[in-house]
Amino acid sequence: MANVKQKVKRQASSLRRSIIGILQGVFAITLFAIFVIAWLVQGGTIALPQWAKAWNGVSPELQATYAAALIPAICVLAVLFIGSGVILMIRDQRVGRNNSAV
Repeated sequence: MANVKQKVKRQASSLRRSIIGILQGVFAITLFAIFVIAWLVQGGTIALPQWAKAWNGVSPELQATYAAALIPAICVLAVLFIGSGVILMIRDQRVGRNNSAV
């Protein structure tokens, strides 16, 4: 009976780790896609519609300042999120290794 409970617990843990891994992967890909889209918009490769360019009277100098700050801000967020994901994955692997040794 204890063997069956341990097997079910191991399967649930494995399923949980798989789901967390999939969610982290989707999140990382989404974050990367946001970075690429922002970079393409910044470079002018993707043309925004006119309504998206209307900043309601903001000066062109201020628009350029905000646009220049966009890429570094996204880079910092990407490093933070991806770094956190890597740390979580490494921690989960260590926990998984320790649980299989028991």
